[in-house]
Amino acid sequence: MRTMLSSFPLLVMFFIHCNPISAQSPAQAPALPLPQPQAPALPLPQAPAQAPALPQPQVTALAPAPSGTPTNVTAILEKARGYSIFIKLLKSTEVDSHIYSQLNNSNVGLTIFAPADSAFSGLKSGTLNAFSAGQQTQLTQFHIIPSFISFSQFQTVTNPLSTEAGGNKDNEFPINITTSGSQVNITTGIVNATVTGIVYTDNQLAVYQVDKVLLPMHFYVTPAPAPAPAPSKPKKPAPITSSTGSSVASVNTSGAVQQALDAIFFLVAVSSALSLYL
Repeated sequence: MRTMLSSFPLLVMFFIHCNPISAQSPAQAPALPLPQPQAPALPLPQAPAQAPALPQPQVTALAPAPSGTPTNVTAILEKARGYSIFIKLLKSTEVDSHIYSQLNNSNVGLTIFAPADSAFSGLKSGTLNAFSAGQQTQLTQFHIIPSFISFSQFQTVTNPLSTEAGGNKDNEFPINITTSGSQVNITTGIVNATVTGIVYTDNQLAVYQVDKVLLPMHFYVTPAPAPAPAPSKPKKPAPITSSTGSSVASVNTSGAVQQALDAIFFLVAVSSALSLYL
């Protein structure tokens, strides 16, 4: 036993010599690939900034009448609804017949500013009934321009504009139209109104909704009186004629001439008296 224990170290050394332990390095994780440098991303080209489109007024409306169909303004307004009072004015004044004739028997264009029923409710009570029949006709015609104006053309109109009621002089029936962005304003001198919608438009007729009844200044401002005629010059008296037809000149003597005549008559009288005593 002792012999075996004493020889055990030798056996161990012999085993190690025959089977050397190779030192192995610890397992390593596979190397990650290095990031490749990349060119900086170029910014995407941006579309040029555009001004926002101006909003168009609300379109109430209606498609143009089919080709060959007569244009009827009252039928257009009835279909659009909300214009019953203006329709009554058009019919009672017979302006609708005049419009119908113009549109269907000629190439004349028209632009109509149609007040909605809510616009008439903004008038003072009794205003329409206070107008005479002639004034109601003029009021209706005052809402009509005798030419076609598209919405974009409002920016280039020349003020003041004539209406169907009369010319563009101060004592007639003019209106003024101005724009601010997409807003169209109408001024009569009494009322400032705004176009609030497009009711109907084609190449001959445009109908726009307005928020107020257009009242002409002509109804409220008394025209200046016409200048009085210049006084006539005094007439010369007609010459006095004799029974034979010859004219007799009137004698117009001054005080000095009259005194001279008196002196002559006096001298003649004195001479006659003296001749009686000599």
